[in-house]
Amino acid sequence: MKGFKVSMKAYHKNTKSQESSRAVGLDIALKIVSFVTGKEHLHYGYWNGLDVTLENLGKAQEAYTQHLFKYLPQKKSQKKLKILDIGGGSGQIASYLIDLGHQVTIIIPSSILAKHAKQNTQGKAEIQPTTFEEYTPNKNIKFDLCLYAESFQYIPIRIALQKASQLLNKNGEILIADCFRSANEQTGIFRKPGGGPSLASMESEIKKQHLEIVAREEITKDVAPSIELEQQFYNTIGFSINRVVRSLKITRPISLKFMGILYKLLLSKRKRLRLEDRLFEKTRSKDSFIQYNHYMIFRLKPLQK
Repeated sequence: MKGFKVSMKAYHKNTKSQESSRAVGLDIALKIVSFVTGKEHLHYGYWNGLDVTLENLGKAQEAYTQHLFKYLPQKKSQKKLKILDIGGGSGQIASYLIDLGHQVTIIIPSSILAKHAKQNTQGKAEIQPTTFEEYTPNKNIKFDLCLYAESFQYIPIRIALQKASQLLNKNGEILIADCFRSANEQTGIFRKPGGGPSLASMESEIKKQHLEIVAREEITKDVAPSIELEQQFYNTIGFSINRVVRSLKITRPISLKFMGILYKLLLSKRKRLRLEDRLFEKTRSKDSFIQYNHYMIFRLKPLQK
């Protein structure tokens, strides 16, 4: 059965997961990206051949999707694939898959994103507003493809690979595009751009789960410029804050002092330092991203016993 499917029981069960920091962050990111690009992509851009400008962000994100689709399984005898889009965001990628004739189920732990996914797929996708860990397929359905487009890093590796493998049909595959940490050691209190598990742990778990690597590609340098655009965005916010503060020092010094006290009460020193680094410094660069990350595309399938 297709369409937006969520009972009141399921809604209450997943309320907590929908209001996690991850879900809230996704909702905010969606609003910002939609305003800037006019689209609702929630992933890096693929900048090969494109100038790194805000104007080209939407084009780079479209290029990312098209590059990812090169890794879709090609089945001559079966044009329509049953795809599980895990952490499918606003349904933008799913809508393209549906246009190609595929049948898509989207898992997303945000009620707001679930509504956007319903709109973007015109009600043609089955939408499950839950986490992958809590997801239970209807009627033991099996999929031709389990897709992780920048959602893999938010699920423990063992669960992400093991459960996806169990949800595949006999010839099914897993397609992953996401960040993995490099072996370079991180120092200091500031989190380096990127994220995810280490690439070494990913490669180890692939073997443990008895998966075969059908295809593998690293596109770190092609996606890294997205980090610099993100840094410019935060610096713009930081500039605005500094400008307001300078004005308040003159016009509302007592109010500014009160806000400063409140700021220190609400955030620990560590969190304040991290926030100020994000807003006022330029530490999140493409070079730093390349140093500490491998952005990988993996196409996997279970080894035949």
